[in-house]
Amino acid sequence: MVRSLLITLITILLSACASPDSHLPQLTFKHLPPIKLQVADIQITSLLPSDTQAPTVGYRFPLSPEQALTMWAQDRLRLGGKRGIARFTILQANATETKLKKDETLTGLFKQQASEKYDIAVKARLEIIDDGGVQRAQVTASAVWQQNIREDTSLSDRRRIWLELVEKVIGRFNGEIDRGIQRFMTEYVL
Repeated sequence: MVRSLLITLITILLSACASPDSHLPQLTFKHLPPIKLQVADIQITSLLPSDTQAPTVGYRFPLSPEQALTMWAQDRLRLGGKRGIARFTILQANATETKLKKDETLTGLFKQQASEKYDIAVKARLEIIDDGGVQRAQVTASAVWQQNIREDTSLSDRRRIWLELVEKVIGRFNGEIDRGIQRFMTEYVL
């Protein structure tokens, strides 16, 4: 009896300590068609410094814009050749928070207002490099997204919204880079 009570108590405590993101959907890009490149190697790099200073807030997101770009490249770019390199370089992946001015009049005190604005910007370059180190093709794509959040939004709802913001900006990025690949890299895509 005591043992089963102890096991039940431990289970309850562990579930209370579960990750706050356990109820959030997992963002993936595996549902998108793979981009099979005529290369023998794919390199994914980031030129971004680690930044946790205000107004930067991407590190607080369940999935930062930089992590999302890395996942995009891992999920979509595929090998299909015997020589050459495809290099995917993250050039920008910012998420910033701006505190919004609130209406302090009597009317403003009785309504829920937007309290923060989030701006997300991503930019990455995909290059095809031959075995001699010569760049044969290049595509650069970027995307931005912006959204305000109301002051009464709970932390769990904010985390869900932050994930949706990243999903939206990567969706725009995906469309942009797909168009660039179709236009400038057709001879390197299978």
